[in-house]
Amino acid sequence: MAEIEVYTERYEREHGHKPVGRRFWSFTIVSPIATAKDHFLHTEQAMTYDKALEKAMEVAIKRRSERIIVEP
Repeated sequence: MAEIEVYTERYEREHGHKPVGRRFWSFTIVSPIATAKDHFLHTEQAMTYDKALEKAMEVAIKRRSERIIVEP
């Protein structure tokens, strides 16, 4: 299985640092098999970045994603 890229540059430009901490997180899942509505993933509760990324990675693997974009 190919490695999934985690793109954080948009987040870093907006916030001035790498994603870290506890908050509501948003991701764009880049996948050829997801519908437009399924491209976005928002956490339903505040959680650490590591936990949120873990959940996004689970979705990305199911959708055979090539990239996860961390949104600001």
